[in-house]
Amino acid sequence: MKFKFLNSADSYGFVTKHLHWIMAVIIIFNFILALILDDFPRGPMRSFLFGIHKSTGILVVILLIPRLLWRLINTTPNPLGDIKTLNKISKYIHYFFYFILLVVIFSGWIYSSARSGPFEVFGLFTAPALIENNPVVANIAKEIHGISVYIFITVLGIHVAASLVHHYIFKDKTLKRMWYGDSK
Repeated sequence: MKFKFLNSADSYGFVTKHLHWIMAVIIIFNFILALILDDFPRGPMRSFLFGIHKSTGILVVILLIPRLLWRLINTTPNPLGDIKTLNKISKYIHYFFYFILLVVIFSGWIYSSARSGPFEVFGLFTAPALIENNPVVANIAKEIHGISVYIFITVLGIHVAASLVHHYIFKDKTLKRMWYGDSK
């Protein structure tokens, strides 16, 4: 097996694969964390977990910046399917993925800012408040955050389903070339 740092016309490289899977794990972790937060009564543990949730959101922003830059400067493998309409839909879904992820993150950050101001990120630095304390804005941002999370999860479901359709029905390398090892 040959090590590939960069993407090529037929496969994804080391950097793309790592950013993809690291971000996938972090985002899924943060979604699960958000689901269980409501089960905790107000208090130190809930505050701690909210701090982890906010910090993890900032971590996603930190990882998203190099991921978007890498996508801009690096080639994207050619689509494997011959159906131009599906290829175009796939391309736009990927763009929408980035867009809705940014909506999720920044609506959460605005909600947190409008509700309680700046916050510590894993105790390493302080994320600035994006807006002054404002209960009306906080409520709107909270609604946008909640709705956008479910839109993101829906798009994620479509993404996973499409990968499985490519793998099991079309029997092409779409899934294999984003996974580790030989994509042949």
